[in-house]
Amino acid sequence: MNAQVTFKVGDAEYKMQFDNDKEMELLHKMIVLSNPPKYCNECKNNEHFKMDANKDKEGNIYINVMCKKCGAKAKLGQYKSGSYFWHKFEKYIPKGGQQQSQSDAPPDIDISPEDLM
Repeated sequence: MNAQVTFKVGDAEYKMQFDNDKEMELLHKMIVLSNPPKYCNECKNNEHFKMDANKDKEGNIYINVMCKKCGAKAKLGQYKSGSYFWHKFEKYIPKGGQQQSQSDAPPDIDISPEDLM
């Protein structure tokens, strides 16, 4: 199955194309990724968001939608059954309970659609 999805988050437009044997899993992932949360429950923002991602030491990739107004992030989650969902927005608080500074924030990295698969 060859499928393509285009979606917009904030000012950025994302285009992804999938051609894989795991059709239903890919279709579900495309639907969830193309419908990120558009309302921040932390600051009530419903206009200014961006996608970002970070990678841990083991190479796992985490996809987030970040609220540009307050910096809260909604993480993409995966159920044990394999399907995906978006968590509610949460503010990042580093260990020690201090307010987030630029140096504490997880780095933004470029992730290609191939990295998501």
